[in-house]
Amino acid sequence: MIGWGVIGVGDVTEVKAPPAVFRRADSEVVVVMRRDAARAQDFAARHGVARWSTDAQAVIDDPQVTAVYVATPTDVHARYAIAAARAGKHVLVEKPLAMSAREGRRMVDAADAAGVRLWVAYYRRTLPRFVKVGDLLRSGVVGRPLSVHTSWRKPTDFTGWRWDAERNRGGEFYETACHTLDVLDLLLGPASDAAGVASDDTHAVAGSYRFGNVAGSGSWAFGTPDAVDETVITGTEGVLRFASFAPTPIRLLTAAGVTAFEVDDPAHVHGPLVATILDELGGTGTCPSTGRSALRTAVLMDAILGDRPPTDPANDHRGAPG
Repeated sequence: MIGWGVIGVGDVTEVKAPPAVFRRADSEVVVVMRRDAARAQDFAARHGVARWSTDAQAVIDDPQVTAVYVATPTDVHARYAIAAARAGKHVLVEKPLAMSAREGRRMVDAADAAGVRLWVAYYRRTLPRFVKVGDLLRSGVVGRPLSVHTSWRKPTDFTGWRWDAERNRGGEFYETACHTLDVLDLLLGPASDAAGVASDDTHAVAGSYRFGNVAGSGSWAFGTPDAVDETVITGTEGVLRFASFAPTPIRLLTAAGVTAFEVDDPAHVHGPLVATILDELGGTGTCPSTGRSALRTAVLMDAILGDRPPTDPANDHRGAPG
């Protein structure tokens, strides 16, 4: 039996990744944690979880816990993930991986040293909409992909922890753009040649990069009067347009005209990803969102923000993450 301990039961674990998606004949959430005791108790009662706690370390040390889901804001991902790995527990951590690629590398190294698995909740890698985009690309309907461009802008009031530099660096860009950039890593290949510019307050960010041999660019702006969410992959035979966040139709333009593909999201969007994790633990499959794939995304985001912290001395010999 896979016993899950969840650290940080808030908005994500209410709908996107509730205990129900971990519930299977061979898997169960056995304890949840939140610093607010009343809310922890209420969450456990509503979601049918037997035990709750206000102590993250107690969840990590619990003998019934074999895997820990870190569903907290970004600033404590590394602390809890490394502690869980050192305790011999597998780890699923919310996205983005960490506050920086340097911090994320420590998490990957800790999991490697302990011989445990580290996954990251980039659930778009298994979401049906993006599986469909991948199927279309592999079918050759767009020919050879040449370029990809992302446009993402939205109104915002700049409140909440995403705009608290001590809890999340890079503003909402770091918390939202990572979804698109990570799934492009899956669809087109690992990124290289990344660079970018950002306003001092990170309300506006622009980047350029390559995914595999596909030229890429993106622009993100927050506090705009309108909302746009679109990624466009242009190939020699066609053009694919899709949204990263809203389940709007995928649109394919070819010489034959425009075709729309409507693919709904499941009720719990983390469900397909968690299913691959449970299959991997059961020896019947693999999860496509690992610490190493998420580390590539972290390296890319750091490069776009123009923040390249020095490499950890212990990792100098390793070069770029694989």
